[in-house]
Amino acid sequence: MLRNFFKTAVRNILKHKTYSLINFIGLTCGLALSLLIISYIRSELSYDTFHQKADRLYRLAYTAPNGLKLATSPPPIAPAMKDFFPEVEETARVYGRNVSISRGERNESFEETDIYFADSTLLNMFTFEFVKGNPANALTEPNTVLINEAMAVKYFGDQNPIGESLVFGGKHPFKVIGVVKNFPENSHLRFNMLVPYESMYHLENDQAAKVMRLNLSVNFIISHSYTYILLKPGADPANVDQNMQAFLKKYAQPNFLVGQVFNLMPLTDIHLRSTMLAEPSSTSSMTTIYIFGGVGILTLLIACINYINLSTAQSFTRIKEIGIRKILGSLKYQLIVQFLAESFLFCLIAFALSFAVFYATLPLLNDFTGKQLVFGQVTDAYLLTISFILLLSITLLAGGYPAYFITQFESVNSLKGDKVNYGSQLFRKVLVVFQLAIACTLLIGSLMIMKQLRYLNNLPLGFQKEQVITVPLFSQNLNGIFAGKDSVFAVRLQTFRDLVENQTGVKGTALSSNAPGLGATYRGTIPEGFTQEDNLFIANMSVDYDFMKTYDMNVIAGRAFSKDYGTDQASAYIVNESAVTEFKWDTPEKALGKTINREGKEGKVIGVVKDFHFSSLAAPISSMVIELNPNQFTTLSIKFENANVQQTIDKLRDQWSNMFPEKTFEFNFLDQQLDQQYQDYQNFGKIIQSFTAIAILISCLGVYGLVLFVVQRKFKEIGVRKVLGASVASILNLIYRDFAWLLLAGFVVAVPLSYYFLNKWLQNFTYHTAIDVATYILSFICVFLIVTVTVSYQALKASLSNPIQSLRTE
Repeated sequence: MLRNFFKTAVRNILKHKTYSLINFIGLTCGLALSLLIISYIRSELSYDTFHQKADRLYRLAYTAPNGLKLATSPPPIAPAMKDFFPEVEETARVYGRNVSISRGERNESFEETDIYFADSTLLNMFTFEFVKGNPANALTEPNTVLINEAMAVKYFGDQNPIGESLVFGGKHPFKVIGVVKNFPENSHLRFNMLVPYESMYHLENDQAAKVMRLNLSVNFIISHSYTYILLKPGADPANVDQNMQAFLKKYAQPNFLVGQVFNLMPLTDIHLRSTMLAEPSSTSSMTTIYIFGGVGILTLLIACINYINLSTAQSFTRIKEIGIRKILGSLKYQLIVQFLAESFLFCLIAFALSFAVFYATLPLLNDFTGKQLVFGQVTDAYLLTISFILLLSITLLAGGYPAYFITQFESVNSLKGDKVNYGSQLFRKVLVVFQLAIACTLLIGSLMIMKQLRYLNNLPLGFQKEQVITVPLFSQNLNGIFAGKDSVFAVRLQTFRDLVENQTGVKGTALSSNAPGLGATYRGTIPEGFTQEDNLFIANMSVDYDFMKTYDMNVIAGRAFSKDYGTDQASAYIVNESAVTEFKWDTPEKALGKTINREGKEGKVIGVVKDFHFSSLAAPISSMVIELNPNQFTTLSIKFENANVQQTIDKLRDQWSNMFPEKTFEFNFLDQQLDQQYQDYQNFGKIIQSFTAIAILISCLGVYGLVLFVVQRKFKEIGVRKVLGASVASILNLIYRDFAWLLLAGFVVAVPLSYYFLNKWLQNFTYHTAIDVATYILSFICVFLIVTVTVSYQALKASLSNPIQSLRTE
């Protein structure tokens, strides 16, 4: 019997090619999109679960007195926690930086990122797979390095790297002691090399190392290292959080107790729930997961709705077939099984096609999200099981109603062709309204996302970002704030700047502790009118005399730093407008001459600069204190003319290599660095736009299915109207009228729905655009035009058809 059912199903698919093609497109698109979303969500939810002890692993979260939430924390905490907290089994500190690295016998060096200095206990907490070397010796001996497979191939090729040396910073050899497999993509912490934690001091000169050791051993304020904690089995992390203040009172010196708060964050929560600064890799959010999951479900639903509408429309061509089957003895359940079998076969073919589309589009998903999903790995038993459940569910959902609907026809009436129950028109119209509402919602959302990204790109930052490159003077190193001035390096750097500024195509250069827009260091600050007990931590930036000019910053009161004033380096500060407001100094003019004590360095305010975005636009502009401190200069900014930038950079590279052979020439265009901060939002926008296009395509197929149904049902009515003198325009109006109301109803539903979700999404941005009427009008016009084009073909065909043919057809 089933064989006959499937035979009939194949015949119907081949007989009704147009219906079949439309259904296959809708279901295939919906299913392929669902497979992509399932794979993406699985990847997001799996972060850090590959660690064998993941359920007991935590990272310390740091809330500074000024409310900033930081992923890094003070170094002295980890060594003391194990003694104080009975719940703690092990702790480890991890400090990341980038370093110029070369093979000993090679001249070529590479600026490597994700170099982490870590306590040896990390090997007992995280799961590492050793390829070469003895795990017992790793991270224990000074000046040794543990590398991953990628680094082993890069520096040693097919050679055995064990016992070989890599030179850090042009002069510090580190012996390779082991090779481990690369951490998988779903890890929040991805390293290229691991070095013993204490060895981070070995890269500094003796004086700087001494100062650093002393400070980092007692400083319970500085945001420095990632602190990971392994709790004992069954231990409650809430107990650690509750007793953290008691821990600080016992181990921290009174002058380092400033109201800071620490708590444990589960390792597996970091990627989707962390909103902290200084994360080692980009994070996502549960909101994104919910949006993707919701879009996947809704898209699959509208694909099923298409199948229902098209199947019910197609069923009227099979009325006589059903009547004959009933007269010949077919029972109702047999007819239902017949149509469910057809639905199952149809869905099965669509599933096969969707896996082909899934395979072809997975690289696009990787491009949009930055992931490295592989078809052979994601298509596992779990995905196949989910797919089989979806297959059965869609078969029942999409095929159940048409099967029930078509078996309601009376046998005799089916054969005579009259008094046929066409089913509930309201139900089918509600389904189409639902489709159009989702399509309108996604289109409105897509337009608003594009508008928000344009808003961020065009928002004035308060400084010149175009035609500027930033060159790190040292490998990225937070410890540099404790280092002393290297006079030999300073002389070489000034010589290099002189060469650069005399070069054609260069407007100017500047030195600073960081480039504007890329963040700042927060340090203890006591402005006039406040005391040390107020525990103010204010953003701090060190700049040179040329910084304001190079970045076209506007000094609105007082003056910028100047070589004409010999006291500027020792006792002068510049603040921004927000600092004037927070420090309650009334006006920028009144702020001039006010005193500031920044961790023992006392000075007076000589100028007020107009507010500029020194950090990402994700954070509001806060108070900023700017000083002239050459010890903290880590970044050289070079401003170009518009022409021949690449040629100018090539000359700079050669000059740099001659002047600083121990350091790889590395540079970034500042505008690209700033844009990169919003790359995740841009990728999210591209994905939503793609989803919108698919949803609109499927919705149009649904409208097409309903117009087929209407035309078939009104075939004779149209013929009668034409015989009685009805014009083509009146016939078109008859058909268009219903769909105009359906589109309007869908749009009305979409307006509050989209407004609610867009308003929630925009709250994630400190600076965001407004939801305007123009966006809604534009989206309605777009959907209206698309639906009109969809309806036009069948409407024109029906209005231009020969009425004689419709009147004599039974």
